Amino acid sequence: MEENKSKSNEYKENECEVGHSEEEFEALTVDLEDEEGNIIHCEIIDGFEFNDDEYAVVQNPQDETLYLFKVIGDDEVGELVLPDDDEFERAREYYESLIESEE
Repeated sequence: MEENKSKSNEYKENECEVGHSEEEFEALTVDLEDEEGNIIHCEIIDGFEFNDDEYAVVQNPQDETLYLFKVIGDDEVGELVLPDDDEFERAREYYESLIESEE
């Protein structure tokens, strides 16, 4: 009896399910201005929805600081804005719970 051999669908690091390597996709970046007026090129490393709003997690590559922004706009054009203190705390807590549940 002949054994059937099939390709495994196992996840391969740096490769998506359709065979594209991670290098083929450009990271989403945003320019932020610090207190001294310096422009810092940061990467959007994650995004999530909370209370019917979208949020983006942005990382400063210089010191790996994370920033949380609310995304205003549509799929084509979006603007990152700082949520007010209360909204920020609720969104941060929600995001941290998402990260913990993934571990």
